[in-house]
Amino acid sequence: MTSFAFIAPDSLPEACRLLAAAGSRPIAGGTDVIPQMRDGRFQATTLVDLSRLHALDTIARANNQIVIGSLATYTAMLNSPLLQEQAPFLTQVCGVVGGVQTQNRGTLGGNIANASPAGDSLPVLLALDAVVELVSAAGERSLPLTGFLLGPGRTALLPGEIIRQVRFSPLPAEARSLFLRLGNRRGMLISVVSAALVLAVDDDGRVRDCRIALGAVAPTAIRCREAEARLIGRRIDAALIEDSATAAAAACRPIDDVRASAAYRRHGARVLVRRGLRQMAGLDEATR
Repeated sequence: MTSFAFIAPDSLPEACRLLAAAGSRPIAGGTDVIPQMRDGRFQATTLVDLSRLHALDTIARANNQIVIGSLATYTAMLNSPLLQEQAPFLTQVCGVVGGVQTQNRGTLGGNIANASPAGDSLPVLLALDAVVELVSAAGERSLPLTGFLLGPGRTALLPGEIIRQVRFSPLPAEARSLFLRLGNRRGMLISVVSAALVLAVDDDGRVRDCRIALGAVAPTAIRCREAEARLIGRRIDAALIEDSATAAAAACRPIDDVRASAAYRRHGARVLVRRGLRQMAGLDEATR
């Protein structure tokens, strides 16, 4: 690990000023940054510690939306009554990310900025149509998460910018949500495939709202719009769910790596989508 300066500003404007300097990079929980620095994958001459910026760790409702500061930890989100009620599958994710130490230190903004295709919060945020709000010395701007994520480890974040917060609309009261993943080891698990699903069905059994997002099956986490469209407005049954799951698998662009083959990931995506939809629809899940 190379040497670097370490500065902990007390205000957001000061942090933005420091980050405007060449070679400056932000750090929050450090659960991604420190391992990457040790491996030489994260270069910085100055680390700007954001942990004193308590205005960035809030979880609140504002203007009929849920707003989560970038420094909100997984533990804080897991224990948030607001998220438990309005976005329960986000709290579900927070309870399975790493171990307790990671949950206590890791932040939502860090997971987004890391832009790993396997980042567990990302499919859930995509299913919530989340918007990322950015701030720098030059001003503020907002991007939908779909436009923020560009590729493995690549985002639309400009030099000197900070992720200020993430916002999204609460789920409809009648909607069910679920997060599922495949992996090998609980505490150090990196998802082989993950799925975030939302389903709302009217009294006639027709699908009113459906959202399907997948992780670890493409260069970024993805929304499966075609798979969603197969369900909207139709009465849900096993055959329709199978059709949607097949469409979700077809949207994947997985790779072979040390954790799984592309074929396994594509199959896993189909299984998770089928399993999740069946569970939310109240159908018995067949073992396959």
